[in-house]
Amino acid sequence: MNRSILSLAATCSLIGGTHAAVLVDNFESYNPLDSDMNGKGTWLVTNGAPAIPAEGPVAIVDSYTWDGSLRSATVGGVASTLGGITSLYNNSFSVPLVSPTPQPTFFQIETAYTESNVGNRNNFQFVLTASSGNLLTLNFAPGGANQYIVSWSSAFATGGVIGALTKNISTQFRLNTFASGVNVGYSLTNAGTFVAGGILAGASQLATINNFAVNWDSASNGGLGNNAITIDKISVVPEPSSALMGLLGASFALIRRRRA
Repeated sequence: MNRSILSLAATCSLIGGTHAAVLVDNFESYNPLDSDMNGKGTWLVTNGAPAIPAEGPVAIVDSYTWDGSLRSATVGGVASTLGGITSLYNNSFSVPLVSPTPQPTFFQIETAYTESNVGNRNNFQFVLTASSGNLLTLNFAPGGANQYIVSWSSAFATGGVIGALTKNISTQFRLNTFASGVNVGYSLTNAGTFVAGGILAGASQLATINNFAVNWDSASNGGLGNNAITIDKISVVPEPSSALMGLLGASFALIRRRRA
């Protein structure tokens, strides 16, 4: 076989290895609209309380978006006094906490929320879990008019308040994790603005990120909230290094020159 082809194949193999077992979903491929997300793709819906009768799904694919895409996943959106935690859950991936490349592994989620009941709003959470413990929890608690207060916590770092999320206004949370000497470093941003960073104390560089959940507490604040957290895109992926991408480009260039 042509040596250039072998070189290209090896390079592609390296790049492919850096992207193994990733989760990237923009919820565009699921049908029909306004249907329960349970079992769609690799998503599961679990209910900590009896199923909500005749009130519609609690995790749906919705036509509500804010960035030009057609579909997004929504958790909540119905009033219920039954109580309990309902989760939209995915554990079909295993991403290295420390990327095999010089670039960080990242978790990124684009989100907004809608509300139709300001008086009794429910609580929500995003929970990202590593094989060695809770990596990141984003808590959404009712704040002032048209706002949720967002705070974060981790088993490996001291959390705190991030700020307010205003209804129908999208934001993007991103967590980078990377090697920092023998430790795992992290950087958390909100809409590109730095929130916190440092060392994930006690986190192993051999750990993996392996599940993500959106939790809806239908019992909070009287159980009468009719508000929803909407997710437009979620990504959990180790970034490829620029060096590997450069190698790929060089391999293509070499093939083209030899063919010429």
